[in-house]
Amino acid sequence: MSTGFALAGCNDAGIVPSQHLRFDVKLTPAQARADMVTRSDDIEAFLGGEWQNQDNLIATACDRRRGYYYHGVRNRHEAVKDQASAATRLEKHWRAQGYETTRQRFRDDYLLRAVAPNGTVINISLGDGYTDFQTDGPCLAGDWVAISDDDFANHRNDFPRNPMPTPAPTE
Repeated sequence: MSTGFALAGCNDAGIVPSQHLRFDVKLTPAQARADMVTRSDDIEAFLGGEWQNQDNLIATACDRRRGYYYHGVRNRHEAVKDQASAATRLEKHWRAQGYETTRQRFRDDYLLRAVAPNGTVINISLGDGYTDFQTDGPCLAGDWVAISDDDFANHRNDFPRNPMPTPAPTE
């Protein structure tokens, strides 16, 4: 696990603490999956490079199992060329879309956390020799067992994963 993911943290039940049920966000499971993937794809396109996709398109329980969410991890085994500049540009990009952002520096790594208006949480680590991020979609009301059963039955995690090329690195 990279230092970037330490920002997210989990409790003993494996539930991300920031994943509280969002009654104000209305997405179907298909829309929630697409939203999480689109936000992750946006980061890949913004930073460029060749990424490994480890998204989980099977619903996971959140908020004491009262809801569900989708999450994913993407990584590449190369650093951005200028971590400080990339962090600043990414923060500006996110803020222009209404995200709240925070930034930390740990040794030579830049750790960013972004929270989208719908509650999606993104933690990214711009490290020395690697770049990775985790996207946790909003916690939505619904029967996570029935939704995850449907995801399994429809083989939602069966898609090409490695590598996921995007344009050459811009940073």
